[in-house]
Amino acid sequence: MSIKLILSSNLTYLAKGKDVFEVNGKTVGECLNHLVSLLPVMKKTLFYESGDRLYPHVRVQVNTKSTDAEGLAKKVNDGDEIHIMLKGH
Repeated sequence: MSIKLILSSNLTYLAKGKDVFEVNGKTVGECLNHLVSLLPVMKKTLFYESGDRLYPHVRVQVNTKSTDAEGLAKKVNDGDEIHIMLKGH
């Protein structure tokens, strides 16, 4: 399963200017963990130290819809797009 993960412009500096990644996973959490495996610096930017919760200023959307209600457990499908942005930055 291939998911397109898109970083907002205020996160691309962590990826040396790259803003789109192909990741795999069945949930938002699995896809973000795949991103962290590609870009370890993202872990401390997105997640609390425990690694199982996003910071409150991190917004995640799947196909332009907020994942607030389901969070990291939100299911994704092949071809979906996940957008990650930082609120207030």
